[in-house]
Amino acid sequence: MKPILRTEWADLIFVLAILLGTFMRFNPTLLSGFAINDGGMFAVMVDDLKASHYRLPAFTTYNHLNIPFAYPALGFYLGRIASDLFGWSAAQTLRWVPAFFASLSIPVFYLLALRLLKNKYYAAISTLFFALMPRALSWYLMGGGLTRSPGQLFMLLTLAAVVRLYEENRRVDVFLAGLFGGLAVMSHPEAAVHTFVSALFLWIMLSRKWAGLINSILVGLIVAIVSAPWWATVIHYHGMNPLLNGAATGQKTAAVFHLLFFVFTEETYATVIAVLGLIGIASCLLRKDYLLPLWMALPFFVEGRSAAGPAAIPLAMLAAIGLVDVVFTGLGILGARKALFPTQEAVEKEMNRSQQILPAERNIFLYVVLYLIFSTYQFGVRLSSATLYPPDRQAMSWVRENTPDSSRFLVLTGTSSVSCDSVLEWFPALTGRQSIFTVQGTEWTKGPNFNQYVTSTYAPQKCLVSDDASCLDEAVSPTAYDFIYLSKTLRVDNCAPIFPQKTFPFFLEHMRANPGFQTVYETEGVIIFGK
Repeated sequence: MKPILRTEWADLIFVLAILLGTFMRFNPTLLSGFAINDGGMFAVMVDDLKASHYRLPAFTTYNHLNIPFAYPALGFYLGRIASDLFGWSAAQTLRWVPAFFASLSIPVFYLLALRLLKNKYYAAISTLFFALMPRALSWYLMGGGLTRSPGQLFMLLTLAAVVRLYEENRRVDVFLAGLFGGLAVMSHPEAAVHTFVSALFLWIMLSRKWAGLINSILVGLIVAIVSAPWWATVIHYHGMNPLLNGAATGQKTAAVFHLLFFVFTEETYATVIAVLGLIGIASCLLRKDYLLPLWMALPFFVEGRSAAGPAAIPLAMLAAIGLVDVVFTGLGILGARKALFPTQEAVEKEMNRSQQILPAERNIFLYVVLYLIFSTYQFGVRLSSATLYPPDRQAMSWVRENTPDSSRFLVLTGTSSVSCDSVLEWFPALTGRQSIFTVQGTEWTKGPNFNQYVTSTYAPQKCLVSDDASCLDEAVSPTAYDFIYLSKTLRVDNCAPIFPQKTFPFFLEHMRANPGFQTVYETEGVIIFGK
């Protein structure tokens, strides 16, 4: 039987990575029946573009707060185009567009890995790890992935062009890196930051030449020109304040501990990719090859909140190195040493067979793939539960149809993490009413005070489990709202629901006895009190 070469095996792995990765990116939203987790503000911004006939509005209508339409706008235009082409609502757009662009990132990742690793086999295995690593897909599938997933795609395209530019000094790559870099800037602010820092890091590691520096400056000029329709319009409308405010938020220094304990892959069971990545790091350090290990650590010191996404890129390559250079190579050497006293010639002969797929290598690889399929599928099933459930969607529909447009709502869910509370974010989008403690969008107005403001919104949520009847009045003035919307399906920090539903007996007893309120809507999952 003719031995299978690694180059032939690589083609199969690459196709497998695309097929499996695409399935894993679409499956959670298929299971959820609604956009995953966040995206309520983005849905309104997609509709704002329809109302403005594709002109960039000065403000978004989300939550009636005059929030500047300062967010990088490419994702919203892509969503609006998809909505008009396929007749989707904005909420439907936030289900399908993120998964589509996240899937496109898989073959682009392969291009980047091939240019860095210089080997189809390593690049293909890296791509499979990238396709099946939960952290490389989770944030990009959510409703907020409308901007994150194009940002990931154009970041990868930019870095692939930058690598070839620094290694081959091709003029066409100046244009390509500038074009894709500009699109990354117009997609997501964190993608812009990580793309810039990674490109600078790659220049240091791969070039350090004046020609490369001059080319980098030219790339930067093209980036500025390509992204100018967005940032120039925002500055024209509002000056620099919204952009400066947005830049002042998002830091998360505690994320460095995710790097220290190596938990950021978010693998559901055994952390196979993380362990192989650690082995790959050790292998690279022993060879004094520092590019991938340093690149993986870099995002955690630049922008901690979103660091795990860009760190997954070099980590997938490190995991491939760990699997091939350490695990598979070790198996080959052991095979040569089965004899009691193997000769050096026997060992060298076995090592020369390194371009062939050994039976043990094939079997271990198949086991790893099957395990990752199972693990990533289970992660997707759990992720699909982080959505806005039908009782809330029905209640919000009732609010839209039965309350005055000017109504102000105190939305209570007991949340301890606004990033994982789909009720708070989707309420203004689906009702058209104001939620006084929804924080999405206020990063463009609060600036350095944003994190403090977010913390302040937790006070009324704690009243749901308090036995103090005056808790709510002390947390928020009764004149600040007209209705209380209580959702009894709570969420925890990992965006998964808590079962069974919470009943809040003391809080509900107090509200029902309060003569200033009456129950205007009640189902098993939602209660609405009106004044």
